[in-house]
Amino acid sequence: MTRYLLVFFLFGQSAFAQQPLTLTKSQMYADFDTLAETIIRVSPHIPVKKDLWQYDAAAAIREKRTAIDTISSDLSFFILLQRVLNANMDMHTSTNGKQTGWADIQMNRYASARNKFKFSVGNSYIDGKYIITTPFVIAGDTVPIGAEITQFDNQPVDDYVATHLDSRSGFKYDPEHKKFYFTGFFKNLETIFSDTLCIGFTNPNGAAKQYKIPATAFTNYLNANSESGHDTTRVEYWSREKVLFIRVTAMREAFIPFLKAEIGKYRDRAAGLAKIIIDFRGNPGGSDTTWTSLYAELISQPLSFQQKIDDLNQPAITDQWYAERGYTAARRRKDNNPLLKNYSFYTVTDKVQTIDPSPTSIRFGGRIYILTEDHFSAAGSAISVANSSMTDNLVTVGRKTGYFLGIGFSPVNFRLPFSELAYRVAPSIEVTHATRLTDLMQDKIQIEIPYDVSDYINRFNYKGDISSKAFLLQYDPFVKKVMSL
Repeated sequence: MTRYLLVFFLFGQSAFAQQPLTLTKSQMYADFDTLAETIIRVSPHIPVKKDLWQYDAAAAIREKRTAIDTISSDLSFFILLQRVLNANMDMHTSTNGKQTGWADIQMNRYASARNKFKFSVGNSYIDGKYIITTPFVIAGDTVPIGAEITQFDNQPVDDYVATHLDSRSGFKYDPEHKKFYFTGFFKNLETIFSDTLCIGFTNPNGAAKQYKIPATAFTNYLNANSESGHDTTRVEYWSREKVLFIRVTAMREAFIPFLKAEIGKYRDRAAGLAKIIIDFRGNPGGSDTTWTSLYAELISQPLSFQQKIDDLNQPAITDQWYAERGYTAARRRKDNNPLLKNYSFYTVTDKVQTIDPSPTSIRFGGRIYILTEDHFSAAGSAISVANSSMTDNLVTVGRKTGYFLGIGFSPVNFRLPFSELAYRVAPSIEVTHATRLTDLMQDKIQIEIPYDVSDYINRFNYKGDISSKAFLLQYDPFVKKVMSL
């Protein structure tokens, strides 16, 4: 067991000693083994990550088994199970839905501890560094936009992250700097039980300082002039620019009737549109039906794209499970692609898919620019289709995520035998057009937007709504790029 994990569990025994351990050691071992081996058998990303990221998720998961010997409370065991889920480095591998019984009690205990943690730092990961994007005051000092987080827990921030990859979900991979990152690394399964945090910053002028701060105190942010209260799912027509701007904050099916109705209002103006902008930035996903319906309301001709999806051919995922989702033709065919044949992948589907224009489509034949950043799940599927389409009027504009994305099947649901923890594992990987391992991340962007600290300064200083047309056209680097094309 690694040093930090041992320290955590020793701490956990004292912190949760008042909570009895109701599971036996044999039950905990049985649950751990079920969880670990199910993830390893079902998740096809694990062998790819080992080669592409030099990260052995299977080993990282299995090595946590010895921690059971140190556990003396239910909550400590619950947190160990969370670490196992996190170690797969896939946000689709997680606890799932409403818990019951033992698991529900521990989930509530964990949530109570997590809610006491108040500290936050607005930052972006830029060129291998964590750069402050929202200024704040700490111990009487102002930490400005552009300052860098350099230290955490008395060690370089990269060293801390590298040894805490299972401490929370959400870590991404930076292939250029060959390291993992996440802007919320400081709020994790260990720090939420801490009274104080030690964090260090280096200002743009080179001045460096470390601080000890209370974890339960809200950050004292400087007041911004800008506001973002109007960032909602919406459809706007920019008459002067002849642009239809569509903002979709999440892939919620409930948005579909609204989007159809609003887009339909501009059917008579479609021929005069210069371009359409779809803004998926920050979209966490949801239902693929949302983005397919949106595309269908805009396109003038069928949108065809190749779709190839593989799995690991595990008995835990039955033919019936796939048949219920409409995939039977290519089931259980070994994938002999030279890049993939050593992974024991089996192809579930490999064919051209098509999204047809809806009967109410405005049938726009010009360029549709899709803005994307910090997107996930179904939003990643929307981007993958835009990139693999055989037609050429969908153009992605934005930034890579550091996640494995692409089209896939909904995670498969499981439940542990004794704790009855409900969890899920993503069973598939999109391998469309893959000739290199990096292609399997399915996170390419056709037009990439570089980071610039001045963009965050503009957002902070803008007097008004940063979701407004005025701000987007004048200061937003994504929209400005599209308007220049």
